[in-house]
Amino acid sequence: MDIFNNQDYFKHWQKNLVSFKNTSSSIGRVGSTRSMTLKIAGASINMTEQITQVDLPHTWQATYRTSGVLNEQTNNFKETTSDSGKPVTLWEANSTYKFTGMMRLVSKAKPDLFTGQTQQLMADFKNFAESL
Repeated sequence: MDIFNNQDYFKHWQKNLVSFKNTSSSIGRVGSTRSMTLKIAGASINMTEQITQVDLPHTWQATYRTSGVLNEQTNNFKETTSDSGKPVTLWEANSTYKFTGMMRLVSKAKPDLFTGQTQQLMADFKNFAESL
């Protein structure tokens, strides 16, 4: 959870993240917001993140908004052990996307664009966390 929450690490595992700025004084808490610029499919996208639930180390939820897209992201974490007895964390991410306007057409033309981003982000986080 320290790696997941540490803003200094974002650049190492959120490869599409160009920049971010905390826009509320309570960083990392329910209701806090952050403006973000991402590079996705060659386009620069500005979005707002609002944290909606924090129950770490079990759950972390946020809503992401940009023109034509609302993404509700739920992350659940569970401690367990691997077959070799090594402690591991299982991460389950659920994303609900709602599209309006032109983004409805984009989502139908490229349905894997958004889910693929989530899967890549999780893989990048795993690789970074395991490299520490």
